[in-house]
Amino acid sequence: MSFPRPHWFLCAALALAGCGNASNEDDLTGQLWERLTSSGGAPAEAPSFDALRAGFTPAVMAQIDGPVLLVSIPTLGTAAALTRTSVNNGVETFLTADGISISLQDGLVVATRGLGFDLMTADVSEVSRALRGGQSSAVRIHRYLDGENQLVTRSFVCRYTNPVGQGTQEQCTSRLGIIENSYIVDKNGLFSSSRQWISPQIGDMRIERRD
Repeated sequence: MSFPRPHWFLCAALALAGCGNASNEDDLTGQLWERLTSSGGAPAEAPSFDALRAGFTPAVMAQIDGPVLLVSIPTLGTAAALTRTSVNNGVETFLTADGISISLQDGLVVATRGLGFDLMTADVSEVSRALRGGQSSAVRIHRYLDGENQLVTRSFVCRYTNPVGQGTQEQCTSRLGIIENSYIVDKNGLFSSSRQWISPQIGDMRIERRD
């Protein structure tokens, strides 16, 4: 499995503000670049999630057309920013310039591409209702490719604690074991932040949404 080089992550974060040659960037982009690179101007290691978050100030977001996902994958030790490229039947797809994508339905990850060991599809309709107060338990369905490139299905039985908007916890059990997700809902009913399990190899993905 491969992942983009650290420099690319910096450009992903800057792309919407005009990332290219750092010396030609405007003041706003230059400030963001300085925050995410070493003092000598050379690309630093992949930025921490906190560094990535700090870079997306209200001034930066004001220049961006559409929402952004700030994503950290602890098992890979890296973080990146993704921009929304499409909305199809309620599924939002966010993409990096390197072709890595994350698709969300009601704020829940339903597919990834380009990470290796990807989540091919997911059925999270019951989960969505449960997280918005409709029920205390739900079943989620994940589909993956096996070693022979065949689609395999994994079912999870999930239960929920804490009121919606106050850090709802989701605990799911399956043949893969126990997984735990968490969600914080903003005043608009969107997940402002979440921690969502993707696959045994990728593990958790930490996601913050900026609109």
